[in-house]
Amino acid sequence: AVYAVLDPTGIEVGMLELDSREAGACEISYFGLIPELAGQGHGRWLMAEACARAWANGVERIWLHTCTLDHPSALGFYRAQGFVAVKRTIETFPDPRASGLLPPETAPQIPYLGKRPQS
Repeated sequence: AVYAVLDPTGIEVGMLELDSREAGACEISYFGLIPELAGQGHGRWLMAEACARAWANGVERIWLHTCTLDHPSALGFYRAQGFVAVKRTIETFPDPRASGLLPPETAPQIPYLGKRPQS
């Protein structure tokens, strides 16, 4: 189920997606708010709402996946909400800078994966 998070004026400020296709489990497959709401408690409220909706369906486990492409505070936030890491993996995919999708100087803090374009 996909839920839009609206402010009091009806403007969409976030989104939540719960995937209950796996018997007894619910994956929080999307969880996000606009950046302007960060650090104000809205994320805690949304996570409580997500978990309440999931538990109401009688699941035994709620889980989510996060990665370094998510907000830098995501892992700490999820841990603060009671989630625990159960697996750690290294995943790679084509670097969008190598394909020209993004300029080569984008995200210099992230190692470049691929051949650098010739200048």
